[in-house]
Amino acid sequence: MISQEKNQKRRMFLIDILRVLCAILIYLRHSVTMYGCTYGHFLDDFFIQITSPVMTCFFILSGFSMHYQHRLEETTGNWTRSFLKKRLITIMPSYLLVVLIWPLVYQADFKKWALLLPVDLLGIQTSYHTLFGILHNGGTWFVSCMLFCYVCYPIMKCVVGSTGKWTPWSVLLITHLVLMYSNVIIPAFSLDRLYSNPIARAGEFLIGVSFSEIVFRERTEDIDLKRKKKGRLVLAFLLVCGISIIIALYDKADYKMMLYGYLVIPIVLVVLFVATLIPSPKLEKSKILAALSGMSYQFFLVQLFLWDLSTWVLQQINMNGNTAKFTISFILCTSISFIIWKYYDKPIRRLLNRRISLNV
Repeated sequence: MISQEKNQKRRMFLIDILRVLCAILIYLRHSVTMYGCTYGHFLDDFFIQITSPVMTCFFILSGFSMHYQHRLEETTGNWTRSFLKKRLITIMPSYLLVVLIWPLVYQADFKKWALLLPVDLLGIQTSYHTLFGILHNGGTWFVSCMLFCYVCYPIMKCVVGSTGKWTPWSVLLITHLVLMYSNVIIPAFSLDRLYSNPIARAGEFLIGVSFSEIVFRERTEDIDLKRKKKGRLVLAFLLVCGISIIIALYDKADYKMMLYGYLVIPIVLVVLFVATLIPSPKLEKSKILAALSGMSYQFFLVQLFLWDLSTWVLQQINMNGNTAKFTISFILCTSISFIIWKYYDKPIRRLLNRRISLNV
């Protein structure tokens, strides 16, 4: 017999690695577009083009891991309140630090910051999509989207966790098709991109939730588990190959669009599925990997202030050049992220979670 509860406790180290990789790719993109670093024409173009797929991967990964943690829990009113409180505690301390520090660093933006403060404190800025380039919202839009996903998760959990065998499959496929259809109607009608759209990001999150439900549904025997895993892996592989062939045969196929627009979600799902199949007791218990994964959120937020700070440091040590810019900025980003995560974020979360536990 396989205990679903036991599976629930196992740390999937490949998901931690994927989270760290996503954070580094976003950093590399920002170092090119915001700081003028270069890694060669091919890599520069790759880091810029890969941004949207990376964010798609992040939201699917978030939904997948979220449901992995909570799918066995009964969805009651008390559970929902507790869940939302804990999610807010996880995401808000570092986000609020960025919001409150912004006018101290960029004093010229104080009036704009004061006017937008209620919107930023509520985390609803992504509902106003044109705020994307104003103040810190070019970076914190994803926090707003994640908050929306957290609010929607209890509903998602109830829907995909229903007794219907094909419900999570239906939700996954329908949501996927809707997102893929956006690749057709957006250029056809010159619509805004869905990059910072909370509905689209919630759709990606829902795909992760649905796939998690499919993967971790109760199994009874070892032999059945292995057979189902192999069968679904083959099905996912055939799905990716089938979409690739269909688009490749289309005369006007844009191969970048094929990869970044149509194949990202299937590829991410295959990677997540593989992550559930490969155990590694050492990596699952690795404190270094857990720390890198844990501070990936701060690693992203620090970049809102990183480039000006890096320029100032380089001026103080009288250094310049591409290698110096990359080295100093990466060291600063990693160091500051660790300090915020270790000595600010974790203590606050621990304190607030303890208070929630005492009130339960």
